[in-house]
Amino acid sequence: MYVLRAWPPQGCEELKEVRHWIRVVGSEIEIVQMVGGTRGTDYVYVEDSGFLTNVRYLLGARLVAREEWGRGRRREMYRVPKSILVNRLVVRVSFSNSGYMHLTLCRVREDGVECYWCSSHQDLCRELATRFGFVGGERQLAEFYINFVPRLVDEIKRIARKANTEGVFFAGHAKRFEETFVDPYLSLFTSMVLDTWQGRVLSLQEKISHIAELWVLAKIIEAMDGETMSLRYDLNRVELVLGGEWWIEFTKNRPFAYIRSRTKGKEYTFFYQPSIYPHIISAFLPGKKRLHLVPDIVIFEGIIDQLLDWGELHKLIEQGKHPLLVVEVKTGLETSEWRSPEYILGQLKTYKEYLQPKRIALAVLMPLRDTLFRAALRSLNVDVFDNLLNPKAQEAFRNYILETLV
Repeated sequence: MYVLRAWPPQGCEELKEVRHWIRVVGSEIEIVQMVGGTRGTDYVYVEDSGFLTNVRYLLGARLVAREEWGRGRRREMYRVPKSILVNRLVVRVSFSNSGYMHLTLCRVREDGVECYWCSSHQDLCRELATRFGFVGGERQLAEFYINFVPRLVDEIKRIARKANTEGVFFAGHAKRFEETFVDPYLSLFTSMVLDTWQGRVLSLQEKISHIAELWVLAKIIEAMDGETMSLRYDLNRVELVLGGEWWIEFTKNRPFAYIRSRTKGKEYTFFYQPSIYPHIISAFLPGKKRLHLVPDIVIFEGIIDQLLDWGELHKLIEQGKHPLLVVEVKTGLETSEWRSPEYILGQLKTYKEYLQPKRIALAVLMPLRDTLFRAALRSLNVDVFDNLLNPKAQEAFRNYILETLV
């Protein structure tokens, strides 16, 4: 690994001024970090047997001060015997309040601390992304991410190109999703830099889930041999033309894309994570019924150019327009209630009730081994496609799409 072996780091600027976060105190090195998310925080990692270990877990480190700093952040001060840190790489990852990241790399010498500030850090982050030591229950998700997410992203981009897509645009809260799509390893770095396994799990789960959803969406378009279209307005005419963007914006009800199937010769309107009703509707229902109002993928036949706002997908249903297909996507690795059969059944029941689709499917990347859950899904007339990372399962899903989108 280049960063752990070579010194000084290439393309980085030596820091001459006094550093407030790392200093020599007698026979110890004092290190300060600010933890809690990726806004206005600083995480400090130390090379330990070829892996990066947060200072809080470093053998020999002792906590000397801790202070709550507001907005979920916490300032921590540690002292570590200098003998433990001599010649080891120390990595400080800093996030501005707006989320911008930069790196400082240091080595402790017998006569002090030598540090470099790295303004061009992307290549360094990609190199370091897979070198973080595990601290708890994040191993399965991190290994899945490393093994599959870059591959799925490449496949999504390949299908988008084949579909004559002019670009994938991320708006609103989906801008964080864009980081994973553009550079999976840089995105992995920003998850693994968190100092707790719980924080890493939440971050990785969200990133994997969104990539899985977009990958399933892309596989549907590939199955239909789809090409991306857009609407061109010319005075009183509306014309459907080849080329357009895939638009990703959670719950806003702007179509993800208009797709023409080369196989079927028909056009379809795709929605990604639309909102059926405003979430506040649950507050007005008897018994405080919990509604699941944001399906992953909703596909209508024809071109829908009606302006829909947040929580207004129901207007299409009231006009007699029902989806040909609704697909809920799961990774099979969920570590929260999203994994529970009860939660997923609640989602699917709500989508069937409010959208009345021709067909509804559950797509799962990993094998689904719960036979009772499968039986419950069958009783709900949900079509199940699991183990979708397997080519045979993908072929079955492809045939299903061709059969359903008629």
